[in-house]
Amino acid sequence: MSEAHENVERLLSGSMPSRCVIVAELGVNHDGSTERALRLLEAARDAGADAVKLQLFTPDELCSSVSRAEEIRMLERLRLSDAAHARIVAAARELDLPVFATPFDEPSLELLRRLEIALVKIGSGEVTHTPFLARVARTGLPVILSTGACELADVDRAVSALRENGCTRLSLLHCVSAYPPPDDQLHLRLIPALAARYRDCTVGFSDHSLGSVAAPAAVALGARIIEKHLTHDRSAEGPDHAASADPAGFAEMVTAIRRVEAMLGEDGKAIRACEGSVGRCVVAGRDLPAGHLIAVDDLAYKRAGAGLRPYAAADLVGRRTKDAVGRDVEITGMNVA
Repeated sequence: MSEAHENVERLLSGSMPSRCVIVAELGVNHDGSTERALRLLEAARDAGADAVKLQLFTPDELCSSVSRAEEIRMLERLRLSDAAHARIVAAARELDLPVFATPFDEPSLELLRRLEIALVKIGSGEVTHTPFLARVARTGLPVILSTGACELADVDRAVSALRENGCTRLSLLHCVSAYPPPDDQLHLRLIPALAARYRDCTVGFSDHSLGSVAAPAAVALGARIIEKHLTHDRSAEGPDHAASADPAGFAEMVTAIRRVEAMLGEDGKAIRACEGSVGRCVVAGRDLPAGHLIAVDDLAYKRAGAGLRPYAAADLVGRRTKDAVGRDVEITGMNVA
């Protein structure tokens, strides 16, 4: 099993991934075209995504026909059929890409179940929709919950609704529900704050920002899931294209995340293999004959090699040299008695 698949499996099992799981959000960037969605799958794989995510919605279940009629018309244009989604899921599996999905309503949740999608992503707009959260929790599937456009009290309530209805595998994504948000509104420090508050949850970042800077910064702050919209054309018409990454930008982000993960390393302090010897050593401050009784004034401290460090000099004072030691030569336990 590849490292990418192993980490997705850890996420699905409720364990902490050992490295960040990077999810390419296809959303509605297929513009209602199955063929375009299939091309986005290949782009996601080639750019280094660990998984892809779909959006499943029934427009008139999602929006009011009274106050959101225009949005319903837009969503109808962007909606794919159940058969199209089945084809996309099958294609993703052929590409060895795990598939997640965001259902926005009960019929879409049922479609997710029929498609045997292994994880439910809940969008920020549903954080306060506790009846739906309870229904999702009762599926027994692992859940990722985005936390945009809400207060901590709303997140607490949502987490409780999920937990009380049987959700045992829960992840939370810090999110700012703007497309895109200004840099000074990202507040990435919420990532470690969420991890501290919800200790039994994996925490990540749903990135709607421009460019590839925010996601690696989020990983440095502890994010173990990154979700980013993927598009073939950021200038295309549609609600999400402008705040998405194109394939080159997505690949750049993936590379940056993996570099940051390598840079983070371990939290134990040790001399690293690449560092070499840069500290000072104890050396003879003058030529010392064999049998010489070493005094403080006989010692100097210079960069020389990997010998005794200056803090060990006191152990040498009062001991005798076994052989003659020339000026600037290291004094070690091997050449004193």
